[in-house]
Amino acid sequence: MGDIRVRLRQFVRVLWRGKALVLGCILLGLLPTILYLMQATPLYTAEVKLMVEGPEASEMLMLERSGGQFRQAPTEALVATESEVLQSSMLIRRLVDKLNLVADPEFNRALREPKPLEEILGWINPLGWLSRLTAASTDTSQMSEAAKKEILHEKVAVAVRRKLKVYSQRRSYVFSAQFSSESREKSRLLANTLAELYLDDRLESSFENSRRVAEWLGERLESLRHDVEVAEAAAERYRSTYNLRRKGDRQSTVTDQQMSELNSRLIIARTELAQKQAKLEQARNLVRSQGSVETAADVLQSPLIQRLREQETVLLRVISEAGKSLGDRHPKIIGYNADLSELRAKIAHEVRKYADSTANDVQVAGSGVHTLERELENLRGQTNVAGGAEVKLRELERQAEVNRGLYESFLSRFKRDVDQDRVKRANARVISPATIPTQPSYPRKLSVLLAALLASLLGGVALVLILDRLDNAVRSVDEAEELTGLPALAVIPLHNGADSNLMQDMADQPRSALADALRSLRITLNLGGEDGAKVVMVTSSMPKEGKTFIAQSLAISLSWVEGRVLLIDGDLHRPRLHASFGLNEEIGLAQVLAGTTTLEQAVVRGVGKGLDFLPAGHLKSVADLISAPAVEAMLAQLAPHYDRIVVDLPPVLAVADPRIFARFADRVIYVVKWNNTPRDAIRNGLKMMSETGINPHGIVLSQVDMRKYSRYSYGDYGSYYGRYRDYYG
Repeated sequence: MGDIRVRLRQFVRVLWRGKALVLGCILLGLLPTILYLMQATPLYTAEVKLMVEGPEASEMLMLERSGGQFRQAPTEALVATESEVLQSSMLIRRLVDKLNLVADPEFNRALREPKPLEEILGWINPLGWLSRLTAASTDTSQMSEAAKKEILHEKVAVAVRRKLKVYSQRRSYVFSAQFSSESREKSRLLANTLAELYLDDRLESSFENSRRVAEWLGERLESLRHDVEVAEAAAERYRSTYNLRRKGDRQSTVTDQQMSELNSRLIIARTELAQKQAKLEQARNLVRSQGSVETAADVLQSPLIQRLREQETVLLRVISEAGKSLGDRHPKIIGYNADLSELRAKIAHEVRKYADSTANDVQVAGSGVHTLERELENLRGQTNVAGGAEVKLRELERQAEVNRGLYESFLSRFKRDVDQDRVKRANARVISPATIPTQPSYPRKLSVLLAALLASLLGGVALVLILDRLDNAVRSVDEAEELTGLPALAVIPLHNGADSNLMQDMADQPRSALADALRSLRITLNLGGEDGAKVVMVTSSMPKEGKTFIAQSLAISLSWVEGRVLLIDGDLHRPRLHASFGLNEEIGLAQVLAGTTTLEQAVVRGVGKGLDFLPAGHLKSVADLISAPAVEAMLAQLAPHYDRIVVDLPPVLAVADPRIFARFADRVIYVVKWNNTPRDAIRNGLKMMSETGINPHGIVLSQVDMRKYSRYSYGDYGSYYGRYRDYYG
């Protein structure tokens, strides 16, 4: 938990240090956004809502009566499909044609006057260069007018489609279309017109499908009707070939019918034969018994015999009456008797004819019976042959029946679709027509500003964190100690005055932050007393880190509280200390080490209260001038005469001199410039000193801007400078 708090504090400190950068990023993000919002053309969005419907009750009833299938109920997938249809290129092109959007500058860029900001952004944007290169590569000068018109129409359709957004609401059958335009009225007109075109397309699609189905059904019906005719004709031909006929609901062959008729006729013929045989037998029995044949019933029923009998009766009555008055010999009586004999002879002749006729009838009836029996026998043989033909006939009739049923089914479907076409309707409707929008939908200034502010803020924070990660400088005591593993001896504030006036400034402001920092450095070095360090050397990793200033300030501070102090300018390559004291650098350390002069001649006495100064001197070649024996001998010669010796050494990474001098130092102070010296330089400098057996006593942060240091809240004692600065006066 403590580690989290520490990291959080570090994060806040990093952000606080980079607050100016964050503020700059915010301004950099907000200013273009505000300019864009001022130049942007407002867009207005109108929305129309549609709903997909199922079949109505009347339509379902009609379909049920006609044997049809119900239309599919709407589903979410169907609604999503319809929303895609609503933004299809076909409907967009129809919308462009209906409203003549090719002549509208909003959708036809060729008719629009570009704004200055758009031109600038277009030339700055790399995508704009790419689009111009693409436009140059697609030259339309060689195309026909129809092709150019089609390309223009397609570009306008693409521009219109970009202004259209279609949404389908989940778990409902509602989907909506939103059109954005620079004009309020135009956005409403576009949305409502698109909805009308969609509904019209639904109707046209339904009618077109029905027309195609009707055409297909008509062709199929014609084919099926032909198949039925062919099948029935084949069955009929086969039936005719084998004399097969249909009788009522049951089918039978002609032979069966003939056999039935022959059986009936045979029964009748046999019955008549039996009757005639009975009459003939009766007549024969009468003749054998010498009975009168005239008493036979058929004889009595003969019209001719009945007339002859009536004549005979009349004649007998006449003879009887004439015999009463005339005798038997009378000529009339004789004539009457002759007539009677003749009449009776006729009757007898007719009777014989009847008997002969009956015998002939019996013979004829018998022949008819025999003939019918032969014909019946022949038909029975034909029936056995016709049985196999009837099986084939049934197969042909079944095939004809199947074709007929299929034909009737398609005919019923055709009639049903024809009836259904009369109630065709679009299975969608507008439930919320588009209205004139009251507020612009783009740009949403508050949302855009907040988004720009948030993006700029996050970008600034990210940039601060990245720069903090990339920043390789040491900015606090904690960082210095963590990097080097050495204690931080002091934090030296930035001195705004000239180095030549340093002694006077320190004398005039004995309670300044610089004086207090030097006092802290003296205490930390434990320079007082017998255990104090006599020789103190100051070095750094790189030039211009403030080591010369610290060496001079430390020497001045020591000279005020200690005995005699000697300040040595050990940087033979870039000497600077002599200028701060207003001295000449011709004679100094270089000549002493070279043996051309003595220390008494080189040391400048009394540059300050109790402070002597040994300049660096000047020689053309100082490459091999500094050696360990010479330095050791010089320090041994100076030690008895001074209580403290402060040596300003050159940077460790620049030359090898510090590693030679530092071997003879009691304390080595390693100076690091605050918020400037790279970490790698510090590590490499300390590594080079460690390889020669030199361990610096501690780190001193130099040129620290105490106000910034306090505001940055590094967490060490320097961050509380603002709280105790009243102690410095």
